[in-house]
Amino acid sequence: MPQLIIEITENARLNCSPEELLDQANAVLLASGQFQEPDIKSRCISLDTYRQGTEPADRAFIHARLGILDGRDLETRRALGQSVCDVIAEAVRTGTDGPAVQVSVEVFEMERASYAKKLITG
Repeated sequence: MPQLIIEITENARLNCSPEELLDQANAVLLASGQFQEPDIKSRCISLDTYRQGTEPADRAFIHARLGILDGRDLETRRALGQSVCDVIAEAVRTGTDGPAVQVSVEVFEMERASYAKKLITG
């Protein structure tokens, strides 16, 4: 735990590769002191079919879902969401050559009592 899923519209421009973005996000999650390094799992999903609003415009978005086991207080959850949002926002390329990019992060709790995990080694 945690599970980080970052969805990126195909027209969003980044300053780094998706792999580098995941490395940066994993580093900030580890630095929070809330998780063990091997338990942090993340992935990027590129969206080629999407809609944003109802007007056809040059828009892009990046949305992250951060799943964590329940039991952490609101301030901790808020800080985790903000730190992931900051990492993603830093990765967005600014300038006049691309669409405006909306960045959002949702932190959700997974029920510890029903969460199952096994480590299978060689």
